[in-house]
Amino acid sequence: MYARSLLLVGLLGGATAEAAGSAASPGLDRTLGVVIGTVSLSLQPRGQHPPRYYRGPYRASHEDDPTPAPTQSVVVYVQDVPAPADGWSVPADPALMRQRHDRFVPHVLPVMRGRTVSFPNDDNYFHNVFSIVAGDRFDLGRYGEGDTRLQTFQDPAVVVVRCEIHPGMKAFILVRDNPLFTIPDASGHFTLRGIPSGTWSIVVWHPMRASLRRTVTVRPGEPATLDISF
Repeated sequence: MYARSLLLVGLLGGATAEAAGSAASPGLDRTLGVVIGTVSLSLQPRGQHPPRYYRGPYRASHEDDPTPAPTQSVVVYVQDVPAPADGWSVPADPALMRQRHDRFVPHVLPVMRGRTVSFPNDDNYFHNVFSIVAGDRFDLGRYGEGDTRLQTFQDPAVVVVRCEIHPGMKAFILVRDNPLFTIPDASGHFTLRGIPSGTWSIVVWHPMRASLRRTVTVRPGEPATLDISF
């Protein structure tokens, strides 16, 4: 059984924990368990700001998508889990972060290191996607409706994604070094699957709040529970 010190780093629908590798590291019990729980989040309401650029009739952005629940900008993940002998499996298909109605959708996207993210433009005008803060810095240039650009993320970090044309657009990509992470649903419920038996640090991250840390002991066939308010 592994003891892990609790560490919280200062953290958008329904992402689930990506499957862990099947091979065992020396001395590591790979019997897998589950953590289930809820997250409740209290945020101050933000005032409405006037548009900072033109929204004429030729723009799709005068429409609005439903605002995601605050808990869908939370990421719950397991800290410092040793990789299996053959490494973690990285999904081959790209994760998606759309540009839609002058927003990045989702607002928060957790991905495994080494995974590619696709940034399709769903608006009928140009956007630009770039990041100059932490992790893999990049600039995908300007491109229009129906086009997409790809970026692979190799460094575990919080990547702040912006649009050079529309300064109000902002999103976050949380790049993790293991696949044991998830985003709660709209009601705050989450399930973390595929966790090796042992005592682990669980981190709850939100881009606008200080993170929280909890220690959880995982046993096979006995779901651990964790309820967090912040």
